[in-house]
Amino acid sequence: VEFADFQCPHCKDAQAIADKLVQDFPQAHFVFENFPLVNIHPTAYKAAVWGACVAQQGGSDAFFKYASSVFGAQNELAGQGADQALRNAATAAGADPDKIATCADSPAGKSAVDASMHLGQELNVNETPMLFIDGRTVPMMAVSYDQLKTIVEYQFSLDK
Repeated sequence: VEFADFQCPHCKDAQAIADKLVQDFPQAHFVFENFPLVNIHPTAYKAAVWGACVAQQGGSDAFFKYASSVFGAQNELAGQGADQALRNAATAAGADPDKIATCADSPAGKSAVDASMHLGQELNVNETPMLFIDGRTVPMMAVSYDQLKTIVEYQFSLDK
């Protein structure tokens, strides 16, 4: 489980690591939890809600396409191009940006992100990206890929 913020530059960098973990461990179940750091990233919550709506309407594959697109346009989230960047990301994910915008403006659209944020707070997530491997807390940027891979391999050995 990865807790991440769409405006966090470290989270953007960590996506290549997460993608490699998923590729190297196809039997693993990878979950992305939105944890927008709203005090320092003003558009992160909106980007997270749009992502939650993409996931609700298009599933996990659509969400990860959206996430990749948003991270790719991360610089635009801080400026006047934020809304267009979100619309473009929704389109790249195969979603209708007008339907996603409607969902994002609804209480139902926001509830998934609020639940993720609440879960992160309960787990004492205090930075992003934060990874949990079978309940073990691992700050993604504090360890190398090889160390992460060793942790996952070890966890799989315990699960047998």
